[in-house]
Amino acid sequence: MKNVIFSTTGCIRCKIVKDFMNERGIPFVDKNIKEEGREDFQQFYTANRRAIYRGPDGIEFPVFTDGVEIRQGIGSVLAYLQGGKKLDGFVSIGALHKEWVDGLHVSSGNPEYTEDFIAVLMYLKGRGMKLKLDTNGKNSHVLRQILDYGLADFVVMEVVGPLGLYKRILGAEIDLNDVEKTISIVPQFPKYQFQTTIVPVIRQDRVPPIISYMTPEEIAETAKLIEEVTGSKKHPYFIRLFQPKEAQDERFRQMEPISPNMLFTYRTAARAYQVFTEIEKH
Repeated sequence: MKNVIFSTTGCIRCKIVKDFMNERGIPFVDKNIKEEGREDFQQFYTANRRAIYRGPDGIEFPVFTDGVEIRQGIGSVLAYLQGGKKLDGFVSIGALHKEWVDGLHVSSGNPEYTEDFIAVLMYLKGRGMKLKLDTNGKNSHVLRQILDYGLADFVVMEVVGPLGLYKRILGAEIDLNDVEKTISIVPQFPKYQFQTTIVPVIRQDRVPPIISYMTPEEIAETAKLIEEVTGSKKHPYFIRLFQPKEAQDERFRQMEPISPNMLFTYRTAARAYQVFTEIEKH
């Protein structure tokens, strides 16, 4: 099957992807879903409904397929065209619209493919897009390159907890020096924020496991970490509520959500070290 891009009239993001393909000599068939491609897309969507994301504002375009893979949204499609599946960790479908592109994950990609990831970001920036990236502290050297090239307009760092809990919360090994380096880099971007989600922590991994939410004291330790690394108490820092129903770990889905009123206790604890701490509004 040929490369097919489903686009829509007036879609700037679709045009950027088509320009990329034309510039690189990648052959494709363009099907405008508002015109001659309407019926073809309806059939394609019916056959691939589970693979196509439909958000609150409808389906995000462009939608691309090469007959094997399906990619959706400007970031995901460009990443696939640039590097194939190897960039999947770095880029996913985003939620922002107009000139903003998100779904760009510094910490989730394989650093062996940094060059291709940087190339995608450069192309997006070169076409006037604004980029929002996220990180949890891993791959600080990738974030440094992004800073040096001026490729991010907004960076959000999920400081998952105090360093002593980092590996336990992530469920994977991570270089804690890498986390500290990332914390020091983040405030150098034009716009940034730190945030921490009050997640459940497996205190003892036994049967049954002992699980409890991060405590206000642990959130305070996290805020203190940011202060110690950066030398400042005045960073934008947000405390986020964990949603058990959305948890990937089935053990966490059984937990009762933290009362929203309890968040004020967490905020008070954090403000001893980050005076601009706020509670994420839903």
